[in-house]
Amino acid sequence: MKRLRPILVLLFLVLSLGVRSLWAEDLAAFTQKIQKTYDSTQDVAMDFTQKTYVAVLEKEVSKKGSARFKKPGKFSIRYEGAGGRQYLSNGKTLWIYEAGDSQVQQAPANEESLASEALIFLGGLGNLTRDFAVEEVDPKKVEKLKISLGDLRWVELTPLKKKSTLQWLIMGFDKDKAIAKEIYLLTESENISHYLMDRVQFNTGVADTEFEYQKSK
Repeated sequence: MKRLRPILVLLFLVLSLGVRSLWAEDLAAFTQKIQKTYDSTQDVAMDFTQKTYVAVLEKEVSKKGSARFKKPGKFSIRYEGAGGRQYLSNGKTLWIYEAGDSQVQQAPANEESLASEALIFLGGLGNLTRDFAVEEVDPKKVEKLKISLGDLRWVELTPLKKKSTLQWLIMGFDKDKAIAKEIYLLTESENISHYLMDRVQFNTGVADTEFEYQKSK
């Protein structure tokens, strides 16, 4: 029996390496599937629920809203409710204001004013392997965040940019359509946001005028 142990250990290691190899191949194939889905996308529309744990305040804030994204670099993010924040960009200029308010903050739409990776992958219009290291989700994060794996295919993304405002994203995709349905992300300020996407639609032909600021009358 003692003589069998080294053989059993070796067999276990071989089987483990084989499983890991298949797992890696599966991840690579699914990554390509995600990229193919979004490469064929010109615009995305969705509703979302956002829950953010604010580390400084030690409390969770919950919001609902809708988002529209269009290549190249256009987006409209609108939070519901009185005084709901609105984020609007035509790809060159970023406008931030509150619903019904005529006062607006304006800034160039660049990496200094945008959390680019978060916006890119909420809209699903980025280059996955160029912008991120793509890995299987760390089991410790699954446990800590109490992620319900369910029927989604989960991947963990670590930004490759050294000056990123994000530490990581964990994304759950529809296995068949490779559409992002759920996202967790951790910012450099240690705030954790959880997004649930609903009514995701691709290529609706949204007009460019939807991404131009119009002053309230």
